[in-house]
Amino acid sequence: MRELEGIIFTKSAFKLSRVISPTIRIPTQRHFGRFALDGVPITNTRLSVYFSPHYPDDMEGANNTPPVSSPWDLIKVLLSPKTLPHVFLLISGTGGLFALISTVNDDPGYAAIIFTSAMISYIILATIGNRLSINKWLLADKYKSKIGRFVGPLILPIMLMTSISAVTLLTIAKEKNVRDIWAVCLASLFIFWSIGQGLALKSSIRSLVLRSKSSRKSETIETKSWDLRRLIIEALIFSISIGILRGIIITNFISNDYELLTWLTYSIVCFILITIFLQVARDDIIPLDTSWTRGDRTRVHRTSLLLIILIAWHLSSAWSRLFSSEVSAMLLEEVILVILTVVSAVWAMTNRNRSSIGLISKDTAILWAIAFGFGYAGSITVMSGLTESLPILGNVSQTLGVGHILTAFTLLIGFGGAISRPQESMIEEE
Repeated sequence: MRELEGIIFTKSAFKLSRVISPTIRIPTQRHFGRFALDGVPITNTRLSVYFSPHYPDDMEGANNTPPVSSPWDLIKVLLSPKTLPHVFLLISGTGGLFALISTVNDDPGYAAIIFTSAMISYIILATIGNRLSINKWLLADKYKSKIGRFVGPLILPIMLMTSISAVTLLTIAKEKNVRDIWAVCLASLFIFWSIGQGLALKSSIRSLVLRSKSSRKSETIETKSWDLRRLIIEALIFSISIGILRGIIITNFISNDYELLTWLTYSIVCFILITIFLQVARDDIIPLDTSWTRGDRTRVHRTSLLLIILIAWHLSSAWSRLFSSEVSAMLLEEVILVILTVVSAVWAMTNRNRSSIGLISKDTAILWAIAFGFGYAGSITVMSGLTESLPILGNVSQTLGVGHILTAFTLLIGFGGAISRPQESMIEEE
């Protein structure tokens, strides 16, 4: 050990931190083979050695915040007081830009450029936010005064988005036709966000279920046709329940205008669609596999059930926007779905980049979330300003309905992949 001067890093650095050092640093070299710590041999472990005659704090200045370990951990991060100024900026910025579009309805391009600049700014900050020199500017707990805790974290994002917006407006976006094209492009991203919402939800549900202990039970069992029939019955129950909830309970609470026939039709259509895709995924639900385990059955059922609930709800949202007069609670529902989408998207990125160094940590998760939030909110807000100049878009409610259809069909098409049996390496990583 004496010839290895520096800090040793591994993929499970936190487990070795008590033996080596409580400080974790980005390695500059990686080594494979046999090593020993205090005379105890370590085999089959990847070790990374940071060679330096100096104390690590004098080096790059990387931030050592641990990664996000679970969706609940991510939600706590997003609701943390030290990141609330960024949430306030997203809410107030979206509201202000919506007011701008309502006032200057003939030129939503200005708002589109500001939304895009805000999204790009937060993506840049999220990418470099793990560096101590940047991170100290972005979190409220780094400031002493109350005003500093609220305003301080927003200085860097506002400066960056102002610079990008100003450069864009003074160069390539001087002409109105360029701004109009910009607005149409940002509004068109709503299709991307809707499909991405489905992919993020699917990935997050799969990861969440794979992490549960019950999904790892290794007792071998036989597959039964009841596993498929149970899901079909549950699809029927949720289709009818959501139809009753939206067609009778919510409608009665908001007004006395019942729409029983409309929501009965929804229940039938929703049940038929889900049943068709359950039959398509039959081989993944009840495979001819002698190694099928109790954990596999639990994993498939829980994943399928969560997907069925989300599919039924998104189809009901689309039905409400396109065929029903229930619009009073539309804004609240969209806000909830945006929050769910942002959390799912950041969590999906966390899982995909778990082997990367510091892309998404507890300190940068909020920055990625705000970037997605500005992109998603920008698409919807700018779209509301384009509906009069571009009648083909219809009203905002109808466009949102199409978005929910895209999300629901993304989940339906990806149903088989979400419940497919993971490889052993994936299970270990989870």
